[in-house]
Amino acid sequence: MNLWISPKRIIGIALWIFCAVYFLTVPISFPDNIGVGDFRPYWSSSFLLRHGQDFSNPTNMDFIERTLTGWDEPFTMYAWFAPTGNLVLLPYTLFSFERAAFYWLITNIFVVFLSVILLCNNAKTGVWIPLFVAFAFSATLHSLVLGQINTLVFLGIVLFLFFSASGNDFAAGTSLALTTIKVHLVILTLPLLIIDAAWRKKWYVLVGFLSTITACAFILFLLYPPWLNSFLWVITSGMSGFREAPTIPGLLVHAGNYEFGILGKWLWVVSLILAITAWWGLKNKLNQRILIDFSILVGILISPIGWSYDHIILLIPLLHVLEWMSNGSLAKKDVIAIIAVLIVVNLVALYERTRSVSEVWFFWVPIIILTTYLFAWKQKRSTDLNSLLKTA
Repeated sequence: MNLWISPKRIIGIALWIFCAVYFLTVPISFPDNIGVGDFRPYWSSSFLLRHGQDFSNPTNMDFIERTLTGWDEPFTMYAWFAPTGNLVLLPYTLFSFERAAFYWLITNIFVVFLSVILLCNNAKTGVWIPLFVAFAFSATLHSLVLGQINTLVFLGIVLFLFFSASGNDFAAGTSLALTTIKVHLVILTLPLLIIDAAWRKKWYVLVGFLSTITACAFILFLLYPPWLNSFLWVITSGMSGFREAPTIPGLLVHAGNYEFGILGKWLWVVSLILAITAWWGLKNKLNQRILIDFSILVGILISPIGWSYDHIILLIPLLHVLEWMSNGSLAKKDVIAIIAVLIVVNLVALYERTRSVSEVWFFWVPIIILTTYLFAWKQKRSTDLNSLLKTA
C-alpha cells in the first residue's frame, strides 16, 4: 500500500528542509553590489512601513539607507513604486539588508524563470530557448543587477494570461494586483484589461482584482494609517518634474521646450482615450493576447516616466513572436531576419549600458521591437490566411 508519509518521501522532505536552512544561513557576498542598487530604497521604504513610519519622508529614508544599508552617497534614494510593492517586500525586512538583497536576487531570478515557463508553454521549441532569450535580454540583466521590482509586473501579466487560459478568472484578477506595483509599465494594458473584463462580464476577474487591492489597503491601514498620504506624496514628487525617460515624452523633455514637456507628460491620457476607442471598435474580434501585446508596446513608448530596465515588460510580446517562429507561422527568411534584428538591438543596448548614456537614448529599443512585432504579426496573418485558403 502506498502511504503518503513513506520513508522515501520523509527523506525527500528532510533534504528540502536541509537545503532551505543552508540557503537561509550560508554566508553571502556580492560582486560589485549585484542585486543591491534599486533594492536599497525598496527595502528601506518597506522597513519603515513595517515599523509604522512614513515611508515617503526623505529624512526617514535617508536615515535608514545610511544606517542599515551602507549608503554613503551625498543624496537619498527614493522608492518609486506603489505600496503594494511594500507589502510584497515586507518579509525581506525581517533580514539584514545584505541578506535580504541576496534573497531578492534569487527571488527575481526565479520570478523571471517561472514567468517564461508559464508564458511559453505553447511554444513548439525546447524550453531553454525562451529562457535563454529572456535572460540574455539586456533589460532583464539590468533589472537583476539593480535588484529591480519590475519583474513582479511582468509576472502579474503572465499569471493573468495563465489563469485566464485555465478558466480561473478570480486568480487572474488577483494576479493583476501585481501590476499596480509599477503601473507605468501597464499604463494602457491594465485599464484596457479591466474594461475588457467588464464588457465580457468576467465579474470574477474584477472581484479578484478589487478584493486583492482592498485587502492590500486594509493591511496598509493596519501598518500605517496615513499610508495614502505618503503614497500621494510619492506620486506627486515623482510626477512634479520632467524626466528624460526612454519614451516619446522623454524625447520631448530632452528637446528642452517647456510646452513639449507638458505635452509629453499628458500624452498617455490622449493615448488611453485613443486605445479605448480602438478597443471599442475591435472588441468583438480582438484576441486578448494581441490586446496585451499591443498595449504594452505602445504603453511603454508613451509613458511620462520610466527607465530602460522597464523594457523587461517587452518580453511578453517578444516571446509571443518567438512562439510564432517556433510553430511555423513565419517563413524561414522572416525568422532569420527577425533574429538578426533582435540580436543587433540587444547588442547595441548592452553597449549603450557600458557607456552609461542618458536613459532617453534607449527610446529606440521599444520602437524597433514594436516594428518587429508588427512585421511578424502581419506575416503570421498572411501565412494563416494562405493555409486557410489551401484547406478550403
